[in-house]
Amino acid sequence: MKRWLKLALQLLSLVLFGAILWLGGPQAWRQVVQGDARFILISFLLIGSATMLSANRLRLIARAVAGRELAPWQRFYHLNMTARALGLVVPRGLSTVAGKSVAIHALGVSLKRSIWIVLTDSFFDLSLLGALVLPALWFLKGGVAPLGFIALALGTILALAGGLWWATATGRLRSLARGLRHIPWLASALHLDREVTADLLLPHSTTLQALGLSVLLNSALVACFYYTARAIGLPYPWHLFAASFPATQLSLVLAVTPGGLGLIDAGWYGLLLLGGVPRQEALTFVIAQRAYVFVFVLVWAGISTLLSLALGRKNRDEDPSY
Repeated sequence: MKRWLKLALQLLSLVLFGAILWLGGPQAWRQVVQGDARFILISFLLIGSATMLSANRLRLIARAVAGRELAPWQRFYHLNMTARALGLVVPRGLSTVAGKSVAIHALGVSLKRSIWIVLTDSFFDLSLLGALVLPALWFLKGGVAPLGFIALALGTILALAGGLWWATATGRLRSLARGLRHIPWLASALHLDREVTADLLLPHSTTLQALGLSVLLNSALVACFYYTARAIGLPYPWHLFAASFPATQLSLVLAVTPGGLGLIDAGWYGLLLLGGVPRQEALTFVIAQRAYVFVFVLVWAGISTLLSLALGRKNRDEDPSY
């Protein structure tokens, strides 16, 4: 991204976030502080479950690409949560791609292959959310009933699974990767070369497992946002948040502020308005999800650090030279 465009997006994102805070007013913060503790706890556990599923997916992909087990699950959970916590203070693209790649490289994988592991891991979220965004927007605009949206979403996921299985099982994806290597700018962006393209693609069984984990972890995040709304007294159905989720998460691709500050908040606000939520309630939800998720991520990052320290201590007890 050109420097002037990046700066413009940063300023726009900060202005959007400031406007949301100002329009929300004291009433929104009172609802956040006085939120129902039961639903806040459920949201906390759901985001923890989503991050654990994400760590499992990263470990699965890393093992398939590296051809060996790189580290126990606790290590992957720690690096995953550390990157997520860093994403609160630096642009998420930097914390995710650079942070995770360096951490995986430290496990004994070449840097190019580490970057490819992280890009492959992100691909599953992007492909799933990208496939769901059109049915979701159609539902939010009133073009289809809730049951129709659910049916479309399930059909889209099954079609995506079938397409990925066909592409990986028949070798079509391998041929595509070899072809992309001859497009200089794309090969550079995706870090494609002979060393990587030789075995960068996942077997079809691993691909379907990774997609399944992606569906589960994104479902957990949707449920987290639904219970966040319940915590502040918003009694809207879960499928409203499920429909708003894909587009808001895809906005992180363009985010140049920490945690997508401003851009993702404006996305939630606009999509909830499109779904029929009153302005003040939409503003309150946007502020609540930002405040709660910030705290949740920090707490789970601390838990992941304790798990990693416990693993290191166990290894030292079993092997004094560790």
